[in-house]
Amino acid sequence: MRAALTLSAAAIAATRVHAQDLNQTIVGCVEVECPASSQDTANDNCTVADTGSFSSIGLTRVPTNDTAISGLSWVKGFNITDSSSGRNFHSSFYLGAPPSLSLNASTGGCAVFLHGVSGSISFGQNETDATALGTCNDAMGASCVSALTEAARSHISEYYSAGDNRPSTADACARLQSDLQSATFDSCAPIQRGSWNNFTAVALTGDGAPQPISQQENASATCWPITPKEDSLTLVSEYTQPGSDLVADADKAQWAITPILTVFYPASDGPQASDIDASLTCVKAMGPARASLDTMNNGTNDTPGSGAAALSSSYYLASATFCATFVALFASYAA
Repeated sequence: MRAALTLSAAAIAATRVHAQDLNQTIVGCVEVECPASSQDTANDNCTVADTGSFSSIGLTRVPTNDTAISGLSWVKGFNITDSSSGRNFHSSFYLGAPPSLSLNASTGGCAVFLHGVSGSISFGQNETDATALGTCNDAMGASCVSALTEAARSHISEYYSAGDNRPSTADACARLQSDLQSATFDSCAPIQRGSWNNFTAVALTGDGAPQPISQQENASATCWPITPKEDSLTLVSEYTQPGSDLVADADKAQWAITPILTVFYPASDGPQASDIDASLTCVKAMGPARASLDTMNNGTNDTPGSGAAALSSSYYLASATFCATFVALFASYAA
């Protein structure tokens, strides 16, 4: 893997700092500073170039022990759209990358989105908790996560072991999605029954892979839902499901967890399983809305000891933590 992904010592040091800068496992609009909606004063509206506008955002790092790809992030944006054909619940998924990270042409990369699993997993007992967070180990079980990542490594290694008949990255990703969706994993049995479907795969590298949003495209953006702000964002996938007018259905869709299998490997070298980096990231939109905290802090409900005051305090603590982390990150880049 490290032969395919080459970074300078300074870049590796920077990504190590970068990967540690979130103040919790998944952060939302409070931390990434989404602007308030123009429609009301209690909701956010994060418009990312011309790729979408979102009422809620979730940002988490891709877990990896490989320093060459440390600092990658997944961002999930959620919104509800109404049209003549009905209501839809829509999610967009962005890959965030530090400016120091560059994947060369010999690197294969896949993202497999396990959409069907979302209805069977949660962080804790309440699947509609806006502030619930955790990792895939918490939501799916460590043994299930291990089984999936080991299967991914094994499959990718198998695909590229056939001499000159090596697949393109796009073909390898499509095969991986199909093989995982058709497989049975005993360790995933609690979440696999009835929900092991609706997987989608996207090649992150190679011909036709999605490209980062350019500065020109970003001219219309109202927010950039990632930290540090220097990181790029690439719209990788979108997922739309029919919605309803029921608040319970909207809450379930808005705060649902999406597991994403992220795989990187040296495509030109006939990778062994040990050369392949495979990890599962569980991302969800996070509450509360940043606008709601600002509203609660402007005197509408600031009684000492009240819930509003507590939330406001947590907001300013999060902001202070972010600022301190950003200064430290900047210093590490400048050094």
